Amino acid sequence: MRLEVAHAVEITKLVEYVNRKEDPLIQVVRTHQHNTDSAVLQTARCLKKEIQKETRKIKDSIAEKTKERWHGKRMHGQLPRKLDEKLVDIEQSYRWLKSGDIKGETKSKIVAAQDQAISTNYYKNKILKEEIESKCRLCKQHEETIDHLTSGYPILAKNEYLMRHDKVFKYLHY
Repeated sequence: MRLEVAHAVEITKLVEYVNRKEDPLIQVVRTHQHNTDSAVLQTARCLKKEIQKETRKIKDSIAEKTKERWHGKRMHGQLPRKLDEKLVDIEQSYRWLKSGDIKGETKSKIVAAQDQAISTNYYKNKILKEEIESKCRLCKQHEETIDHLTSGYPILAKNEYLMRHDKVFKYLHY
C-alpha cells in the first residue's frame, strides 16, 4: 500500500513540475502531454483527487480522535460536552476565536477557563489531588469552580455581575 501511495505522490509531483517549469525542453513535454492527453496526465489527475480525498479522511479522523479524547477528560471535557447541548450555537460560540482580535495567550486563557482548567481550589483538590479545601476562598460555601466564580457567586451577584452585564449590554447596543 505504501509503495502505491509513494507512486501516486511522485506521479502527481512530476505533472505539477512539468506544468510550472519554464525550461524550453519541459515546455515541449508539457505541450505534448496536453495535446495527446497522455496516460500519465490522466493518471496524475485521478491520483491527485484520490490523494486529496485520503488526506481529508486522515485529517478528519485525527480531528475526530482528538475531539473524542477531549470529550473523555473528566474536567477538560466540560466545554465540548456543554457545546453538544441543543441550546448552544456552536458557530457563535467559536466565532471569537476566528476573529483575530485577541492575542493567542488571551485565547488560551479563555479556553482554559471555559474548560474548567484554571487553578481554582476545586481544580487543585479534585484534579491535582492536592490536600486543599475545595470550597471557595471567599464565601466558603460552594465549590470554587469557574462557573461559581463567574456566575454563581452570591456576593458578586449583587454588584459585579450587574456591572459586567451592563458593560456588555452597552457594548452590544450602543
